[in-house]
Amino acid sequence: MAESKKDSPQQVEKSEVWTDEEFEAFIDTELTKDPIHKDYPELFKRAPKIISLWRQRYEGNAPLWKRLFNKERVLKEFIEAAPFIDAIERLVLSTELKDGEKFRIIDLACGRGYLSMFLSELLPPERVERCILVDKQWPMHNLPPKQHHINWSHIYGSFKDSSIPYNYYESWPVKLNTSKVNLKNSKEVTNMEERLFQNKGPIVLVAVHLCGTLSLRAVEIFNRNPETKFFCLKPCCLPTMQSATRSSSWGNIRSQRKKYVWQESGRRANGMVLHVL
Repeated sequence: MAESKKDSPQQVEKSEVWTDEEFEAFIDTELTKDPIHKDYPELFKRAPKIISLWRQRYEGNAPLWKRLFNKERVLKEFIEAAPFIDAIERLVLSTELKDGEKFRIIDLACGRGYLSMFLSELLPPERVERCILVDKQWPMHNLPPKQHHINWSHIYGSFKDSSIPYNYYESWPVKLNTSKVNLKNSKEVTNMEERLFQNKGPIVLVAVHLCGTLSLRAVEIFNRNPETKFFCLKPCCLPTMQSATRSSSWGNIRSQRKKYVWQESGRRANGMVLHVL
């Protein structure tokens, strides 16, 4: 029988009593097993500390931490997003902003939001207004999560439930906000663009692990919103050949000066970073 990739019960139990230094050393050892760490050495050095900060944030809330932290899943999310995280950080630090201007990061089909959680800990709040986590599985704003929703307690904590003595929202260096949007619903996408894109500062649009035609929808969103200065796309699967015969946005990416960077790492699918200069 093949060995399970999940953390063993013994390992999970031990991690709960590790010191922060021991936990960070364990994460560092696991990360350096992946060859991509050689391409982004500084970023990989900081990742264990960030994951340790999450562990400290949820100290005392063991059920939440157990639900959120699966070693294989969290490290996989970081490793696959490392080229984008590095590119976004370099952009944010190097761009000359106007007085009072800040970046806004919009994370499409974000799932639980691991990518934005990493960005919140890495990026300077004085240059980034917030990260907006877009997914159809979030609850509606101001309503408690139900069983079929992604539970947002790791983002907001108790939110408006005074019976739970946790408030995580204020602890994020760059604020994280959720937005419930079905990207396949044109009306919802239009409303999202009006709320989140128009008349805002420079926008970084991130689309990681999008399935099928959702990648086409992400390109359409980029095309319609000139405020978007940086577009990162990494599908988990591409549209079918049937989609290629239809009118699509792939051949119509905004005709301004652009810089394309293709990142590839062994078994992982290619991703695209598009920087509008």
